[in-house]
Amino acid sequence: MVTQVRDERAIAEFAERIGDWLLEQRFGSVQPVAYRWRLFDPPPDWPDEGDHVVIELTVEDPPPPPENWRSLPQEEALNALLWPEEDTRAAERATSDRALGMDVPRGIAPLMPVRVVFLARSEVEGNGLLPADD
Repeated sequence: MVTQVRDERAIAEFAERIGDWLLEQRFGSVQPVAYRWRLFDPPPDWPDEGDHVVIELTVEDPPPPPENWRSLPQEEALNALLWPEEDTRAAERATSDRALGMDVPRGIAPLMPVRVVFLARSEVEGNGLLPADD
């Protein structure tokens, strides 16, 4: 648990610098198009989890699954509907490395200051959270 007083302005700048950097990147099939961030403040009964920035990264939809995806075992079928794991891991690793190379603001976990959540563009647009291209 982080006991330091939060530097809210520095946290916002930190999150926006990471988000802006992510928009300039591509990780295989993971192509960012937008982001928003929030601060995750874990419940008191999660003592090992520190406060951290969550970047909700909207990315282009994953590649289409193979035609036989419904006949695959359940776990493989689910994975066929997502981005390749090596691409998402590369994005997560690069984001973590980038964050740890910056000054981590007071009030968030110094060893795990940021996490990335991937959202498919079609889902975000379908929910009205991102304007569709005209």
